Amino acid sequence: MAPLSVFLVALLAISPAAMVSAQAPQKCTEMRVRRSAHSLTPSEWQRIRAVVDRLHSQGHFDRFASSHQNVFNDVHGKSAFFPFHRRFVLEFENLGRRIDPQFTIPYWDTTRDYRDPASSPVLRNGTLGGNGRGADGCVVDGIQANWSLGFPSRHCMQRRYSSGDRMKPWVSPEVISSYIQSDRRLTTFREHIEFGIHGATHLGLGGDAATKYAPNDFFFHMHHANIDRLWWQWQNANQGAMFDYNGPGPRGEATLDDPIPQDRSVGLGSAPVRSVMVLGFNGICYSYDTAPSPPARYPGSDDDSSDPVRAVHGGEPMAPVPMLSGSSLVASRGLEISRIRKALSEEAVLKSYFPQVAALEPSRLEAIMSTGNATGCGCMAGEQREAFAQNKRIDYPAPMTDDWIKMHGFDPERVHAVHREACRLIDLLNNSTYVSPY
Repeated sequence: MAPLSVFLVALLAISPAAMVSAQAPQKCTEMRVRRSAHSLTPSEWQRIRAVVDRLHSQGHFDRFASSHQNVFNDVHGKSAFFPFHRRFVLEFENLGRRIDPQFTIPYWDTTRDYRDPASSPVLRNGTLGGNGRGADGCVVDGIQANWSLGFPSRHCMQRRYSSGDRMKPWVSPEVISSYIQSDRRLTTFREHIEFGIHGATHLGLGGDAATKYAPNDFFFHMHHANIDRLWWQWQNANQGAMFDYNGPGPRGEATLDDPIPQDRSVGLGSAPVRSVMVLGFNGICYSYDTAPSPPARYPGSDDDSSDPVRAVHGGEPMAPVPMLSGSSLVASRGLEISRIRKALSEEAVLKSYFPQVAALEPSRLEAIMSTGNATGCGCMAGEQREAFAQNKRIDYPAPMTDDWIKMHGFDPERVHAVHREACRLIDLLNNSTYVSPY
């Protein structure tokens, strides 16, 4: 038998990350629900403003901006993109909850505003505020009006829209739905999201949002909450995707035992990537109002306990079923799905871009068409359908700029290929009988 000293040395040699990964997943006893920014009331925005003002005065915006810049090259263009931002935004949210226990970060589903982003209700005086003004592009309205920020040097909070007082189009819901359904591995899904909706939105707002220190703008956390929501939908929509983690990691191929990148400005502990893969466990105690709810027990676990979890506030998440659409506009999901099924009559094309729509049983499709969405929520009124019918053509998303590609160290050819793929899908839909409900 080995002496006790040898055992102790071996125990001490185990890394903290390995010890965390070996522990049984801890189920959350209380859950909060992150809601769509479009659904918030003026009083709820005022409550958010009070929290972010306090966080600003305490220096947390400077800390998060500095930290994000310092880890930038480790969390963009790499597998850590999704898990890092899931954990990073949660850390910010938890700080806010120390000020107001009811605080949650709303997600901004930017596909709802993709045609004309500058007209979004999320960019109004009572919400995030609009474009910057004057030579410096200082934001003078919204919850961060006339803010002075300290990182990387003293400056006003800035925005410079991508097209003067307007913004170039972002990414449509149909493109995101195709990614959720057709991408089989995380690397592919990450590239589609990172080179598409992620970059288009940052570039559209410009100013601080288009820099490595983008967390200066509260938009950052709302945007990445939405990116996280889309990742969670993809994890639930594809078999084996919950723990799928591949691509470039810190030491070659990425693994679930890789530590989540961090900077001392915002310490994230020593937990590995696997600790943030499932909502509802290991301190990831939130869900989304338009995405699958967390599982009753940890996937792959032998624990059969299904103790009720209390939703402390924010309403209830959706039922734990896969979503065929990435849109948070629930009433339009069924219209999108059923119209795509009808419009793309060539089976090979439908299977290529929307394989889960192609696989729908006739009875399931009929149910979707009758309810107006994939989860049983109410259908649109006739006049709403007629109004949406005017939006037949889908706009192309703005491409990534050369400066943005260079800042991230992306492969330009791959970025351009992703944009071409999105435009090809849009051409297929625009040249069919499809009428977008968005």
